[in-house]
Amino acid sequence: MFSWWRRRKELKARIDADVTAMIIEHGDSAYWVARDRALEPRLHKVANDENMTAHWDLVRFEIRRRSVS
Repeated sequence: MFSWWRRRKELKARIDADVTAMIIEHGDSAYWVARDRALEPRLHKVANDENMTAHWDLVRFEIRRRSVS
């Protein structure tokens, strides 16, 4: 019944893990690296899972949110 809630929590955990790893690995340029990963399939017309593009969009938005606050 609450499988959507569990999936949402798992997604949030994956995003948090990627955001933390990106910030540690790339520092101030983490947002731009995540942006490039999100835009690459769109720009090059690469067949890619739409969920991964959306994932990297969420990662970059979270990086931006953390950077501002």
